[in-house]
Amino acid sequence: MTEEHEWLSLDPDESVVWTGQPRVWRIVGTAAGAAVLSILALAGAVFVTTQVTLDPADFPASPGLVVWAVAALVVASQVATVVWAYLTVEHTDYVLTDRRIYLKTGVVSETVTTVGVDRVQNTTLRKDVTGNLFDYGTVAVSTAGSGGADLAISDLDDPEAFRDALQEQVRAADERGTGEDGPAPATGALDDATVEALLAEARQLRAVAERMEESA
Repeated sequence: MTEEHEWLSLDPDESVVWTGQPRVWRIVGTAAGAAVLSILALAGAVFVTTQVTLDPADFPASPGLVVWAVAALVVASQVATVVWAYLTVEHTDYVLTDRRIYLKTGVVSETVTTVGVDRVQNTTLRKDVTGNLFDYGTVAVSTAGSGGADLAISDLDDPEAFRDALQEQVRAADERGTGEDGPAPATGALDDATVEALLAEARQLRAVAERMEESA
């Protein structure tokens, strides 16, 4: 466990080989939408208070004050949306060790998802047009027995670095020939004493069969 990843609990023989986070630029679309809505709300407030005649009897307070209060609520909600999107990115962590992939999410409460590298069957790198231009993308990880992607390490700057590091750990796990819980116990194996006992019984049965043939 490192100071910057206090949530991470590793096995004694487990070591971190790569860490990352989603790119902060992923919130640009959210921020742009919030800016447009805020501008429209403020422009609408200006238009209503300067161009529209409002009947004070229809409002519990000053008409202009009510209009600007509504506009302020819209702007505040959009600011909160952008702040939440930013905090979501800041509280998302990706960690790759020589045993597992860890994905931590959550602003108020944390959720940690893990996948053993020995279970990884396939990795897919996905980039859209802007991803190719600015070198960011998502690595989808499929595991044994799954029908699709089980884990998505999304919006990474230089996603190839993560994919290469993961593939190296997958190869190392294959070479070890064991999963994180150790090698599977052998089934159906017989020790030497058992084999000798079975052979002795077989000889006795053969001798009985031969005596029965002779007496027939």
